Amino acid sequence: MTPSQKRFKIVSILILFVALLQVVGGVFLLVSSPLAAGMRVSLGGDAAYDGAIAAEVIGVLALVVGLYCFAVGVTGARAANNPRATGKFNMLAVVMVLASLVQVGLGVTTGQVGWVEVLLAVLGVVAIVFGSKAHSEALDR
Repeated sequence: MTPSQKRFKIVSILILFVALLQVVGGVFLLVSSPLAAGMRVSLGGDAAYDGAIAAEVIGVLALVVGLYCFAVGVTGARAANNPRATGKFNMLAVVMVLASLVQVGLGVTTGQVGWVEVLLAVLGVVAIVFGSKAHSEALDR
């Protein structure tokens, strides 16, 4: 396994763990747990919204996107073993980054952004870069 493949696999495994945090955070938001506050960063603005409805919508979205990101992490970890087959992963990762950015945008409108969503978006971009590098190295061999 080349160093690029190892980096790609490590980032994919990180996506798996952060996706699990996302799912747990979504469940916390759905059940209105006070633990959900630890997964959100207040922007300090004056956001006027119904907190219960916003928490439910963001919780359902976090749950769905978290499960999707978990599937992307599994796909990336498997693609790291065979980097010639990273095309499917790249497509899934682009959707993951877009979904995470939509979550960040919804968080901005409610006045609280989840650090997990931002981390997933960053990890998605890093995984795409490492996956592309591993793919090009595999084609050169």
